[in-house]
Amino acid sequence: MKKLFLLNMLSLSFLLSGSIQAQTQQPETGIVFRQDAFADVLKESARTGKLVFIDCYTSWCAPCKWMEKNVFVNDTAARYYNTTFINYKIDMEKGEGPELRKRYGVQVFPTYLFINGKGELVHKATSRMELPEFIEEGKKALDPKRSLAAMEKAFNSGNRSKENLLSYAKALQKTDRNKADSISGLLIAQLTEKDMLTSLGWQTIQAFAWDENEKLGNFFTAHVNEYTKKFDTAEVNKVQERLLNTALYGLIRKKDSTAFFTRLAPWSNASDPALQKKALMMQAEYYLTTSDAKNFIRVTDIALEGVMKKDDIGLSFLGRRCQYLAGGNKAFLQQAYKLAKRAVIIDPKEYGNQGTLARICQELGNKPEALEAAEAAYQLSLQETSKIQKIAQKELDEIKEMK
Repeated sequence: MKKLFLLNMLSLSFLLSGSIQAQTQQPETGIVFRQDAFADVLKESARTGKLVFIDCYTSWCAPCKWMEKNVFVNDTAARYYNTTFINYKIDMEKGEGPELRKRYGVQVFPTYLFINGKGELVHKATSRMELPEFIEEGKKALDPKRSLAAMEKAFNSGNRSKENLLSYAKALQKTDRNKADSISGLLIAQLTEKDMLTSLGWQTIQAFAWDENEKLGNFFTAHVNEYTKKFDTAEVNKVQERLLNTALYGLIRKKDSTAFFTRLAPWSNASDPALQKKALMMQAEYYLTTSDAKNFIRVTDIALEGVMKKDDIGLSFLGRRCQYLAGGNKAFLQQAYKLAKRAVIIDPKEYGNQGTLARICQELGNKPEALEAAEAAYQLSLQETSKIQKIAQKELDEIKEMK
């Protein structure tokens, strides 16, 4: 209500201002996507010299829906893309979609293609992104040095400069993971210790350091104080957390209790609630993996009454994870129920919360509550993608068949 009131007041203030500009300019209505056949769009591109921007989506893709609701409708995005490109969108599972998906190697959704009038791929990007990043991808497509096609051409022509390898590998990171690993490998092999402490070396570490036992992670760990002095502290902390996260999962797989809890101590003892939460989540994972129900219940009870008290998404995740690894263990399942139930109490209108509770109740043999949660999940799924609706319907049907 408060948000609505503020919006209404802003609208009223705008109207009372009597702005001539406001009376003469029409508001943007979002990016305008063409409905023509792909061949006609290419002809328009060839005639005007504008690139075609293609939003490759599917009906079940949640990030695709998010982009539609939050970015494509934005006035800034609309002004830039409507002026600069011929905009086109297509479901990759219908009509010309499957053919275009194969032609341009679309592997994930959403994928954004920038095509010239000859049908040649100029630039490619993927995933949900905020407005500034989305605008930046459009600018990259027009840049003869930063577009994916330009970097690929330079690479194929023998350009193995560190700068080109870094830009090319980062561009490939979301569109072709295997190729990105190959290109980044060439870059990392070239980097000297002196390079590592430059801006280029730091960007490489930010993008590709995942394991403290490998070259990038090992050097970063040994020189973290130098990185903290030279670069943004928050970004340095992110890399540290990522490397520790990888190390902790490795120790969980090895079931190395001593090393695991020693390495976890900085998070467990931190004053930052976010790090405390990470520590509790890691402990929960350790106790699930080692089938230690008593300690799993202990740490998740601490989470319930502490840093995760109002975190329905986190509690629901723990419930699902517990059910998945419980192997039918009643003690684990009962705690999973407790976590999922709290998540539903916090936010009963979240599809994932109701769906998790339904599955756990089903495994516990609690048909009445399983049915109630499954029906709620199905109703909430009607606001989601068709794929989620099918999953919710299947779960509901299975629970109805319970004895």
